[in-house]
Amino acid sequence: MRVTGAKEIDAVLKGLPLQVSDRVLQAAFSDAANRTLVPAAKSLAPKGETLNLTESIGVTKEPARTLVNRAVGQIQVGPRRKGKYKGFHGHWFEYGTTVRETKSGANRGNITPDPFMEPAFNQTKLPMEGQINTSIGRKLIAFMRRTIKKAA
Repeated sequence: MRVTGAKEIDAVLKGLPLQVSDRVLQAAFSDAANRTLVPAAKSLAPKGETLNLTESIGVTKEPARTLVNRAVGQIQVGPRRKGKYKGFHGHWFEYGTTVRETKSGANRGNITPDPFMEPAFNQTKLPMEGQINTSIGRKLIAFMRRTIKKAA
């Protein structure tokens, strides 16, 4: 790839910000998370009899229409609670609970913290950053090649 004139440079630089869109960022983030963070979190998650918590760990993407209330490219990784997933109790293990009682006063005990998401994130942070950079870099290089071909 060779850029020789101001016209090509101008076309490439004007188009780059448009290429780093919500959809591209979400795809890069979710791909990196599915490759590294999700398997690490599943391996560290407490194993129960039903494995509901482990099976519910995954990536959730928010639709573009909610962009007003969230950051560009935002995804959520962790126990999913909607649909067929039954990971509603993931936060209990991650953060622990105090002594709980039912409305009738029956004791339900407490849960000591057994974090699995934060350690998984800390273990996979650097590999995920590399995968995200590679993914976005490939998209930008492909855009630059297309733009330079059009301008030539």
